[in-house]
Amino acid sequence: MIFPIVSGNGKSPLSAELHCLIEKIDLRRFKRIEGAELKLSRINVFVGGNNSGKSCILQGIHFGVALAQARKIAGSDQFSPEQLRYCPTDDFLNLCHGVRLHEGTSVEVKFYEGIGDDERTASVSITRGRNGVVRARTSGDSLLERISDPKGFFSIYVPGLAGVSLKEEYRSELVVNNGIARGDANLFLRNLLLRIEKSEQRKARFSTQFDRVFPGCLVNTDFSETDHLTISSRVRMPEGRELPLDMVGTGMLQAIQLIAYITMYEPRLLLLDEPDAHLHPTNQKLLANTLMSIVDGSETKVLIASHSRHLLDAFSQYNDAKLFWVREGVAKEHGDWADVAVLMDLGALDQGERLLNGAYKYLFWTEDDDTKYLKMFLRANGVAEDECFIFSYQASSKVDAAKLMAAFVSRMRPGVRTIVHRDRDFMSDDEVNRLRVKYALKDEGSTRLFVTSKSDIEAYFASNEHLAEILEISQDDARVLIEATIQESQNEFTMKFQSKRNEIKQSLYKNDPENCPKIEDLLPGAVVPVEKAVGKLLLKKLGPKVQSRSVNAGAVLVASAALVDQQFQTLLADVKE
Repeated sequence: MIFPIVSGNGKSPLSAELHCLIEKIDLRRFKRIEGAELKLSRINVFVGGNNSGKSCILQGIHFGVALAQARKIAGSDQFSPEQLRYCPTDDFLNLCHGVRLHEGTSVEVKFYEGIGDDERTASVSITRGRNGVVRARTSGDSLLERISDPKGFFSIYVPGLAGVSLKEEYRSELVVNNGIARGDANLFLRNLLLRIEKSEQRKARFSTQFDRVFPGCLVNTDFSETDHLTISSRVRMPEGRELPLDMVGTGMLQAIQLIAYITMYEPRLLLLDEPDAHLHPTNQKLLANTLMSIVDGSETKVLIASHSRHLLDAFSQYNDAKLFWVREGVAKEHGDWADVAVLMDLGALDQGERLLNGAYKYLFWTEDDDTKYLKMFLRANGVAEDECFIFSYQASSKVDAAKLMAAFVSRMRPGVRTIVHRDRDFMSDDEVNRLRVKYALKDEGSTRLFVTSKSDIEAYFASNEHLAEILEISQDDARVLIEATIQESQNEFTMKFQSKRNEIKQSLYKNDPENCPKIEDLLPGAVVPVEKAVGKLLLKKLGPKVQSRSVNAGAVLVASAALVDQQFQTLLADVKE
């Protein structure tokens, strides 16, 4: 069912004609966006890393509408910036991509409605006018008239779906409408619900839509100018009990907000900037259901910027949804929702962007959060820093996630080789094979598993060979220094060894713990030899001793022949084939 476009006062702004859907929007030179041509579906999801530009797209579209309306109200091409009901920055001259807006530059938004012979267009642009005022140019037909109508609410922009205040006073039509135009819709929710309550048609439409998402629930709003100071909105639950609006769950509150905007204003474009922020997964799915219900019952198209894997999963099953991946200010359609979902799951959307934008030969998937030692290890082994993209998964329990990333890389960048790094942590060769079996990390195709020969990457820098070169002493003297350092903190090194072995037992011997070698057999007399010292701890303890020899502790972070690992060299040669 499709309802006619109506303005905030319930009257059709132009006519009762049935309008076509907005098919395309072209945004040029707005903030981070140099150019974005968006062919829209009913639901359009924009994903991207931080500062990628996905929010700029939503802001730019809404600003284009606000600009057209301000020009209509002013009745002139030039007017003061204060007449803009919405502007995402204090100074409109900062809106232009890459430069300050001046008389020779412009920001442009173009809307396309319908297709073929029925296509209508509207264009609106802004540049700097004389004396620093806004200069707006518009062109178009009936579509421009509808966009420019300040009572029509062609778009509604919602920067996050926040909670509502405990109390809300009655506000005039002008205050509410200006608040909605600014993106402050949540501040006037009860006012919207009151206006819906006063219209039998709107109330029926709202209740029908709300019942689709929350069957058996009903919203009632009451206010008397003579008897009440604030507006009362309550939700009647299916069992009959009533809750005040501020006491309902977040998922239900969001549904009420969204359906209220659609019912009251029937916007052609609903622009939602990360409405899923801080929402429980269950509520994120409710949000998706609400939006799908909205577009199925109206002429509204939804554009939503999101970081939510759950929203992606829900919308990927919807027949008329489209995914845009925004990278470096460029929005491109991305057909494989699963790829992006994998990166979201791994918290790697930002890293994924850099990986795809760079000319890397290797993706090095490491458990280390601090990668400075790894980078030096790679350099010493002949891998240049600009050849290798390092991604940290920060926990050995997530090694299996590397398979997902490797599959993604093989599809998106077939030439990139994936190397999965795992510290040995005192595993035997047999246990390393168990690790391969557990995570199904087969050395085949473009993926290889690298397990350090020493306890960890830092252990290479704490070896007697490396220290001898750094301190300019013999390897025998370096070994004496290392052994003395371990002896001074024997209990701490012993506890670290035991902790690592317990982790191995829990991880690799879950089904046959009796087959795990006993710690006392691996560490006779509970004395930790150099080979069984945790490198990270040893390097930390060696710092003061290195400094006592008038050498900066950071001097160990250099490449040396001692860092070359023959096993890693063999792996590199193999993965290049």
